[in-house]
Amino acid sequence: MKMTIKALTTLMVIFSVLGCTEESINKLSRQADNLLGEDLKVSYVDAGQVVKTWTVKDGKITTGRDDQGRAIGYYYFWSVETGYVQLPIERTLIEEIR
Repeated sequence: MKMTIKALTTLMVIFSVLGCTEESINKLSRQADNLLGEDLKVSYVDAGQVVKTWTVKDGKITTGRDDQGRAIGYYYFWSVETGYVQLPIERTLIEEIR
């Protein structure tokens, strides 16, 4: 039976995913999110006033999670303006840029 390159590639991907651990699949998913991310405006807010704003282009904002899955601590992201940024969750406003 003659297989096309597309069919062979599809089979290889399927077998690779089936052999992955849950953690490996999660890593692949996070990488896909980063590649397929959104354009976001992230602002640091203090006393109800926006102090500083950053732009996240085609990216993702991540955070730590507690045992119940709630976001804790800080948001982490890579901005267009300054590179790596870390902001406290309680003082952060995230908006999608359309």
